[in-house]
Amino acid sequence: MKIEIENLQPQNAAAVKFTSVNMSGIGELVGEGYGKIMGYLAQQGKQMAGSPYLAYMNANEDWSQFDIEVGIPVAEELPENGGIYMSKTCEGKAVCTVYKGAYKDLEAAYCALMDYSKENSLESTGIYYDYYLNDPAETPESELLTKVVFPIK
Repeated sequence: MKIEIENLQPQNAAAVKFTSVNMSGIGELVGEGYGKIMGYLAQQGKQMAGSPYLAYMNANEDWSQFDIEVGIPVAEELPENGGIYMSKTCEGKAVCTVYKGAYKDLEAAYCALMDYSKENSLESTGIYYDYYLNDPAETPESELLTKVVFPIK
């Protein structure tokens, strides 16, 4: 797995937030969030302007509970509507890798980035991103590409 430090530029994103999430319920919430945002973008006559993402925030020590932001980059700011708000994608220096395979196996990428960060004395901001580079409805699970991003201080 190739790991790099990148300097990321932020993009505007339409997003929704869910609090007190756990891994067993995340898939349903992510689907709900993307469905809500895509419906809103269609109403506004707007298109995606980048890869959809999932940001993990405020995780407790054992990752049994955390908050998530489900977002889709857009070209311009849009009015807030029904829980959809404007956010920004990750900005600044980050440790990154692209993982190929099923979403349920992403832990391998997270472990690799955590080990790399520890070995190189890099301090995480505590927010972690998954950018979905292809569509799971059109891509075999074994071919899914997810860019995993650990912003660093």
